[in-house]
Amino acid sequence: MRLNKKYILAIISILINISIYCQPVYDTIQLSEFEIVSNNKDLGLPLNITSIDSIYRNDINLQSVGELLALYTPVFVKSYGRGSVSTVSFRGTGSRHTKVVWEGFDINSPMLGQTDFSTIPISIFDDIELSYGGSSLSEIGGALGGSINLNTSCNLDTENQVSISQSIGSFNTFMTAAELRISTNKLGSKTHIIQQSSLNDFTYYNNAILPYGKTMKQGNADFKNRGFTQQLDYRINQNQTISLITWNQWNNRDIPAIMTNIEKGGQQNEWQKGFFSRSIASWDLNSGATHLSGKVAYFYEDMNYFLQTTDTIGSPISTIDSKNNVQSLSLSADIKTSISSSLQLKGSLKYINQSVNSNNYYDLKIRNIASGLLGIESTLSAKFRSEVLVRVEVVDGKVNPIMPMIGISFKPLDNSDLFFRVNISRNYNLPSLNDMYWYPGGNDSLNPEQSIESEFSMEYVKVIKGNHKLTLRNTLYYANVSNWIMWQPGDYRYWTPSNIDNVISKGLELSFKASGTVNNIQYNLLLEYAYTKATKDDISGSTQLMYVPLNTFNSFAGIGFKGYYLNWGIHLTGKRSTCMSENKNYSAELPAYTLHNISFGKRGTLNKAIFDVKIRVYNIFNKDYQSILWRAMPRRNFELCVGLKI
Repeated sequence: MRLNKKYILAIISILINISIYCQPVYDTIQLSEFEIVSNNKDLGLPLNITSIDSIYRNDINLQSVGELLALYTPVFVKSYGRGSVSTVSFRGTGSRHTKVVWEGFDINSPMLGQTDFSTIPISIFDDIELSYGGSSLSEIGGALGGSINLNTSCNLDTENQVSISQSIGSFNTFMTAAELRISTNKLGSKTHIIQQSSLNDFTYYNNAILPYGKTMKQGNADFKNRGFTQQLDYRINQNQTISLITWNQWNNRDIPAIMTNIEKGGQQNEWQKGFFSRSIASWDLNSGATHLSGKVAYFYEDMNYFLQTTDTIGSPISTIDSKNNVQSLSLSADIKTSISSSLQLKGSLKYINQSVNSNNYYDLKIRNIASGLLGIESTLSAKFRSEVLVRVEVVDGKVNPIMPMIGISFKPLDNSDLFFRVNISRNYNLPSLNDMYWYPGGNDSLNPEQSIESEFSMEYVKVIKGNHKLTLRNTLYYANVSNWIMWQPGDYRYWTPSNIDNVISKGLELSFKASGTVNNIQYNLLLEYAYTKATKDDISGSTQLMYVPLNTFNSFAGIGFKGYYLNWGIHLTGKRSTCMSENKNYSAELPAYTLHNISFGKRGTLNKAIFDVKIRVYNIFNKDYQSILWRAMPRRNFELCVGLKI
């Protein structure tokens, strides 16, 4: 589907007419729509944890978490195209070093050790947090780069509400999210439904077709994701609640051929189908200074990957039909208590049983993980706070070395929100089950990856005349990862993983935010830059790891007046190496690219309903680019979104 100028003019006319109808009542809600969620839960917290502001989530609320992270955070998102696999890496580490935690439980695949962020809708979650480096140990072990924490809020004491959002976009793209919240004195319920589909048949320039390249249409790239979440919260008494939440989703995608394989004869039939069901039951007790919780979780996933190639007359050359079933049962118990106003303790015990039945393994594989956490947070004075964490894991009866973290925050000036932080940690990441048992090529003698990490950060927050807020955040980090696991070609025509030399990752993260109101005009500004140097610790130490950009930059500028708003985002990804060879005759890299996205819309009320109508244009300068080598990406495309809350 393509939106031409006539459609755009018609939509703008509708927005203007709606604003005339409802203008007298809109100003009362505009400020809340531009309210900025605090960048940190606690400015003086020794841990490096940030939340993604609600204004950025609302800007692309029907998209995936992968697209949100790519546009508004310093992490690197490696995308194979809209609807295709999308992975996230912190600070030069690999995608398997990023852990995704939903309501306290790891949802990374035990087989791959990573998560596909294209299958995680933004709209499901009320809060999305990033824990950098060793700060992730407060939630989970193994996140050598960091963790993404996904949370939903309790439904008790909330107003009854129905909301629906619908978007229609280029390439026959349709996205829907609907939610029903019901709350009584004792019981709260939230039902959320999502559906995403697209033919994804965009045109692109194929520079792999010699000698001059060729403009082509993407084929075999359609996708469809549909699912729902159901959450029930019940208040036993003033201090106790029990909750049940389930997240169920069906994901189907066709996978297009890479650009170099098009027009070579034969056909390729490649697709992936999957279903997962994740359910968590929890009990919470708040008694004075102590919070206790117990949880049980059951995760189930089926995934089928199929690939068949043929020759020029249609005879099959090769066929892969990979069928995989993953189940996990988890138990956890947590406690947080305040010994005094200056000393808090927390502890956690967790047990996970994972089982994988795959036709890519010799037999059923089972892994048992028991972990424990002890943390102490102390306020040494009005200027110093510290937090010490110690995590330990027992895997199939074998005790891994302890994973400690110490963080200190320092506030040098009493009358200024200026903070300095230092964190030092050690972390371990287990090999995935594919690393160990995939046939052929698995290596069951792999050692866990180990990282020693340190970081220093400065954060300054300034509120000017109660109406303008400035936030400046700078972070320097250094990590040494030993026993890095890498798959490499073997002697028998298949790849196999091994522990290679150390990897050194070091860099700088800069962030600036500003928000406020001038003459009834609300403004919001975000500037983020990341410099990432990640190399093998060898003699040269100069070869950047594959697909790790040296420079990335994101910016967001938004203004709003009387219900109208205009947002402009810029995303720059630096050049990336596509091989590890030092020989310049074999080296290759993808060029840097810059994308511009813009949205224009109107928020208001109509007969007690809150509406939001907007037009969004992606890649407005029609840039041809590749995020992954020989994987096509869309040029300029459009999206019309309509949201309604009652």
